[in-house]
Amino acid sequence: MFRSLRSRDFALFWGGNFLSNIGTWMQNLALGWMILLMTNSPFLLGLNGFLSQAPSLFLSLPGGAIADRLSRRKLMLYTQTSMMLLALILAVLTSFKAIRISEILVISLLTGLASALNNPAYQALFPDLVEREDLLNAVALNSAQFNMSRAVGPTLAGLALGTLGAAGCFYLNSLSFLALIIALLKIAVPEPQVEKAGGVWQAMLEGLRFVRQNPVLIVLLSIPSFLSLLGLPFVVLMPAVARDMVHTDAVGLGYLMAGAGVGAVIAALILARLEDLAHKGNYILTSAAAFSFGLLLLATVHSFRWSFAMLVLLGATMVGTLALTNSMLQLASPPALRGRLMSMYNLSVLGLAPLGSLQMGTLAEQWGMRAALALGGSVCLIYFLVLLAFLPRLRRVAPLPRP
Repeated sequence: MFRSLRSRDFALFWGGNFLSNIGTWMQNLALGWMILLMTNSPFLLGLNGFLSQAPSLFLSLPGGAIADRLSRRKLMLYTQTSMMLLALILAVLTSFKAIRISEILVISLLTGLASALNNPAYQALFPDLVEREDLLNAVALNSAQFNMSRAVGPTLAGLALGTLGAAGCFYLNSLSFLALIIALLKIAVPEPQVEKAGGVWQAMLEGLRFVRQNPVLIVLLSIPSFLSLLGLPFVVLMPAVARDMVHTDAVGLGYLMAGAGVGAVIAALILARLEDLAHKGNYILTSAAAFSFGLLLLATVHSFRWSFAMLVLLGATMVGTLALTNSMLQLASPPALRGRLMSMYNLSVLGLAPLGSLQMGTLAEQWGMRAALALGGSVCLIYFLVLLAFLPRLRRVAPLPRP
């Protein structure tokens, strides 16, 4: 299950990300709760989610081209340091009660800019740190650490909000970036081998041509795209779900988010045990359909226990969908194009998420939380069931490409 961690560099990278992500989840929960208390507006929750992720919509593809042409390790050092300083600024402003919604939105936007440049390099580093046969294991263990942090971070934030306040959560997040920065300083990553001719725009077009020539890759990328637009934005509205639908406080919100993390960790560890999966496409689409159905059920909840159970299901099926999609794309990527192909994955997961956050926040403001969740779950479920019905035909159209 943990064979990828035998690699010293991957173990350092994994551990640094785990600690850093705990801080990020603490900040996300504390910030969402603070916005809700300041404004009482689901729309502004969605707007904050939009601004924190909108740069990925525009910078994912250039970021992938840059990650294929520059040192991925150095690029991550710059972006992680920037996000650490922004978290520190947020903490200081909150400590002195000088924070307003406008400053929060600006800091979220700047953090999103750094994250958009960071993510393609981050995703493209895994094959440089493990053997090819361990790639699915490495992707699954990365999902496990991310979602263990999803379980630990919000729980700690829910508890810390009552003692340290929101500012304390922001200070801890700033400190947590040091774990990944130190890990990046210690690992050895090969420099990308690229032709110096041509610029970023030409490199982006080369990556897009590769995807256009392989229809199965287009279908694979459409799956996280639908989830990001209509399903995953439920996360940014969880403060309102907790307060208005389940009638709990910040501590309860932390436990609910931990439920999603628990489900995700279980799914990731199951994937990590597997050497390989035949018929990955069926597993991906079945998991995506189950996620959509879980979102429909979440729209009907009234009790804390039922909400927790639904979030466990959503966390597990989210990882089942995204981790397998990620590993299939990684295996399909020639090394010289890996950053660009993973930038398209990031565009579908993170770049479209701000549009999803904005539309779900708007729907929740106008029609209510339950209607917004039910609509997103219904459209996703219909799409994934259609793909399941036509999956054999899609396989005959074009086999998954190999590098």
